[in-house]
Amino acid sequence: MNNSVKTGRIASIDILRGIAIIGMVLCANIGFNSDLPAWMFHAQTPPPTYAFNPDVPGITWVDLVFPFFLFSMGAAFPFAMRKRLEKGQSRWSVAGSLVKRWLILTVFAIVLGNAYSIDSSARPSWQVNIYMISLWAAMFLSLVRIQNPAGASGWKSRLGEVINISGLIMLIALAFVFTRWFGLTLDKGKCDIIIMILAVIAVSGGLIWMFTKDSIRLRWLVFMLVAAFKAMDSYAPEALSFVPSCACISWFFNWDWLQYLLIVLPGSIVGDMILEHSRSGEKTQIGRNGAIGGLIAMTAAIVQLWGLFTRNVTADFIITGILAIAFFCITWKERNVYTGIAKIGFFLLLSGILFDPIDGGITKDYCNISYVLTTGGMAALTTAFLLMLEIRSGVKGKFIAGVGQNPMLAYTVTNFLIGPILNLTGILPLIYSLSDGSQFWGVMQGVFITFLMMCVTFAFTRLKLFWRS
Repeated sequence: MNNSVKTGRIASIDILRGIAIIGMVLCANIGFNSDLPAWMFHAQTPPPTYAFNPDVPGITWVDLVFPFFLFSMGAAFPFAMRKRLEKGQSRWSVAGSLVKRWLILTVFAIVLGNAYSIDSSARPSWQVNIYMISLWAAMFLSLVRIQNPAGASGWKSRLGEVINISGLIMLIALAFVFTRWFGLTLDKGKCDIIIMILAVIAVSGGLIWMFTKDSIRLRWLVFMLVAAFKAMDSYAPEALSFVPSCACISWFFNWDWLQYLLIVLPGSIVGDMILEHSRSGEKTQIGRNGAIGGLIAMTAAIVQLWGLFTRNVTADFIITGILAIAFFCITWKERNVYTGIAKIGFFLLLSGILFDPIDGGITKDYCNISYVLTTGGMAALTTAFLLMLEIRSGVKGKFIAGVGQNPMLAYTVTNFLIGPILNLTGILPLIYSLSDGSQFWGVMQGVFITFLMMCVTFAFTRLKLFWRS
């Protein structure tokens, strides 16, 4: 892993982020009219109506993609920001870059949210598809990171900025088309809620990391404070009556979004552990017992998809407890970064299961304590397993990691490039007709579109064309 320090990349974190992105795209593109079972969708939007019902407890694999992405975001904080600080940038400069990142993601979320409303316009579908492709091209130009050529002069010395500005000009032109041609109104209230939450958590989590970077204990204390506020909000909301509520800013900031710090902060602690291990120069050896321990950790994460979905919570807690004990017994002689991460995972996971009955059942929406602790624990255990594979067997998962290295591009390429092209060529309607009423083709539809996303994203990653995110 020492080479990873030089490149600033850890395969395990990139793979976890890649898994999250792949899961997001897959769950959004499987056949909703294919008679697929409930565990293929969000637990709170079960078939056949897919109507949101917050009273349905449980989680499915679909409910893991967002927390896994949040966890990987937190794990990346130490690598991104410590590098800046070590280059001599001040804390204020790094804080300014976090605010800039928040602004970029906020605008990005509003662009996406308004673009989604074009589907309701009266214009022909081919016009909508061409507009979507043009919008993706504009986002690409405005967000792509291009290094200025060495030794160049004039405008060529600022090639990256020129490309980004041309993208912004193109976005403004497309906004004019949006209002004049499609007859729609730009609305800051229409936003991609996932990106908006990520924007707020990126800046708040980043600031917390920066001011606790030298004290993991202090960061755990912040974690406990956030958990306390979340508990009061869930069980005694009147205790938080002093917290100001301002509807005028709710479109870009909501206090409730800070609850996801309970996933991001443990992720940042795991990131610090991995970075410290990478820089130590120690050659960690993971033997047979260590490999078995990694499999036990991954099994504990997978078990939740049975126990919490089928509501066998007591059995799930007992099985998870047994797996935790087995892990500690098998790996008690091994003191390395992967076992330390797994211990954090088991702690969060068991705590989350204990909160399940207190919360009346784990739910993603509306998000409760059981959800953030359980999914954070599952993300930590998955990271431990991936890290074990990376250390023991050199597994890099380049294809999946390549997707994880370019998350915002991967997030948009399906709806704004692949989907419109498939529509224009008549391929997508054919796929939809095949998947209607067929479970097999319903799954294959999602797999096919997701695979195309992975190929396109990986190609841009290999070309070192990354979006600011």
